[in-house]
Amino acid sequence: MKIQKIIRKLSDCYLSLPEEAMQTKEISEFTILRLSSVFQADTAYIGNLSDLPKDFPTDTPLFCIQDCDALVDSYTCLTLLPNGLDLLDLSGKISSILAHENRLIEHMHTLISALYSNKGLQYLTNEASRIFGNPVIIVDAGYKLLAMCQAPIPSRPDIEQQRNLGYILDSNIESMKKSNLYELTRMALIPYYSRDPETNDCWITAFVYVHGIEFAQVSVMELDRKFTDIDFELVQFLCELVSVELQKNDFYNCNQGMMHSFLLSELLTGELNDANVIAMRLAHLEWTLTPYLRVMTLTDLKNGFFDGKVQLVAQHMIQLLPDSRWIVYQGRIVFLISLVDSSCKIIAEDKRILEFLQVNGLTASLSDCFSHLTFLRKYYKQCLTAFEIGFQLHSNKPVYMYEDYLCEHIGKIISEQNDLADFCHPVIQKLIAYDNAHKTSLLPTLEAYLQYVDTPNIAAKTLFIHRNTLFYRINRMRELFEIDLSDGDIRLKLQMTLHFLKLKTQRGDPKDQSIEG
Repeated sequence: MKIQKIIRKLSDCYLSLPEEAMQTKEISEFTILRLSSVFQADTAYIGNLSDLPKDFPTDTPLFCIQDCDALVDSYTCLTLLPNGLDLLDLSGKISSILAHENRLIEHMHTLISALYSNKGLQYLTNEASRIFGNPVIIVDAGYKLLAMCQAPIPSRPDIEQQRNLGYILDSNIESMKKSNLYELTRMALIPYYSRDPETNDCWITAFVYVHGIEFAQVSVMELDRKFTDIDFELVQFLCELVSVELQKNDFYNCNQGMMHSFLLSELLTGELNDANVIAMRLAHLEWTLTPYLRVMTLTDLKNGFFDGKVQLVAQHMIQLLPDSRWIVYQGRIVFLISLVDSSCKIIAEDKRILEFLQVNGLTASLSDCFSHLTFLRKYYKQCLTAFEIGFQLHSNKPVYMYEDYLCEHIGKIISEQNDLADFCHPVIQKLIAYDNAHKTSLLPTLEAYLQYVDTPNIAAKTLFIHRNTLFYRINRMRELFEIDLSDGDIRLKLQMTLHFLKLKTQRGDPKDQSIEG
């Protein structure tokens, strides 16, 4: 057992601690410290500071009550305790801590044996329920029941109904969301203890991660036995074993549709662009597509993708977007999605997709809608552009849609061969100068007005001003700069300039902080 674990369980009754490097030292037993004590490795000594033998190594694990003013600076593994602390009480506390640790290790060995018996997740769950003396329930990220204790729970007929259905009831899902159970569990970073406000039942909840992806949830109900400290450690350990068990499942080794992947690969590389051949290949695969196609890419900025993680992410996304196929290309997971209409709301506004991306540190980019696979490569490049520009302008968004960055893309193309300032409307620079000189907000007012030209109430709301104030500012701009905002062409040029300005500002080049050439 590590010394730091004993110190943590002793709470705050110490005066000083061992050096940080020494706190990870392992000990297997403890004994009472006496002047006649003989040093033994892997043993911690408990006693009074006055009983410390002079010939003990300075890195000996010691828990000493300060009953004298002896110099102890040279002892790197000494936990100093306050004078007046009863030695028998201290001995009893540490004995209890070590006994709990031995019981924890014994239970861990039992769970490991259950894992290596190759009898499956249900058997592992049965053994865990027996050890906890309480019901254990395991569900995946889609609220499907993966395993649960065999013994019925008469006090919770809803849980028994879930056993028969194989899924968590909608009412229970809503209850968990209402109490922010998952968010609080993620914030805790360790198994989280909570009380259900509706049933008054208490639970320990923790997540199962497979290759860093949040894949399942383990819940233990405080029903037949009160929880102890080791239950929290056991839940954490059980999550790790469940992760291993899930990766043994054939689900992760099933065929991933290689023929579909080959077709997508040829389309992305440009090797295949004959419409007739593509149609024949689709017919051979019995792959029916709607006229509403989009490309979506997933990027993992922090860790990158690898085989196991790719399979998990892709399979989860296919559960959410069943009419899709995927391939790993250029370090990203690329999906071809077949939709029922041209709307992107099913992807960009789906709370399940957005939550999955945010929780697992993934970023998606989405192309415009198209209808012919011959253009797949072009729309894949749209995704790359959406991610490049979108991440530059808004680094924390989970989804970047190409249509949101079309104007910036135009500006980027122009700036590669020309000075972007040459394509900007001159009135914008005048507005910037006027705002700086008079401490006004005409530029953001113009931007909001152009964005919501037919709904001035919304424009005013975004600026936190009254509608009359909005009209006053617009009229003031007309007077000062002689601009005709009723002219659609002028409005277009002004909006393009505002988009170009954002692009220039985000480059970080001082000379690009204005639109002057």
